[in-house]
Amino acid sequence: MEPSSGFRNIKPQSRAERRATKDKVALEKDRLMKRTGLSAKMYRENAPPDSMGLTCPEPTAAGFLPDADRFHSDVSGEEYAKRQAQLQRKQEAYDRVRRERECREEERWKRIEASKEAERLYWEEQRRLGVKSKKNSSCVPYNTISLKYNEGPDGDRLRHDDDMVRYRAALRSQNLQVCGDTRVSYDIINGGSRPDMQPLQPPQPY
Repeated sequence: MEPSSGFRNIKPQSRAERRATKDKVALEKDRLMKRTGLSAKMYRENAPPDSMGLTCPEPTAAGFLPDADRFHSDVSGEEYAKRQAQLQRKQEAYDRVRRERECREEERWKRIEASKEAERLYWEEQRRLGVKSKKNSSCVPYNTISLKYNEGPDGDRLRHDDDMVRYRAALRSQNLQVCGDTRVSYDIINGGSRPDMQPLQPPQPY
């Protein structure tokens, strides 16, 4: 091991190396390649080998585009394709709105039909129960149009009650004539002859 002389020895650089240190582009590239961090690592891995890679990437690169696709000569065809694409998007939007409205209309008609069916079932149940029809029925078993009693025990009971009312009225009238005797042989109200008093028979139930 050679003893240290106390001087810092530096390897001399060639003219090309010294000229390269004065080039700003080369200096910046060297500094970029010596950076640390994830972004610097990704840059070093994806950096093109030369400056041509910036405008002409490799066929396997994500930004590669062949010249046949980059330079088009049919401008009118491109415009027509754009118009057709816009028209297609409009038609798809119209179709989507039409389908949505059709579905909403179908749902609305289904709700209407369900409501009508529920209403029909409700009225059938009400007719079967007969609760609401009692509002128009009479409270007595008597027909006010034909002036006849209804057939059945209720009508017979009402007929007997009315006969009893008429019987009591006739009995009261007879009692007034008997008890209110004026000791004359004629009627003091109308001047006619007094009717013979016949015994009244109470009506019998039907």
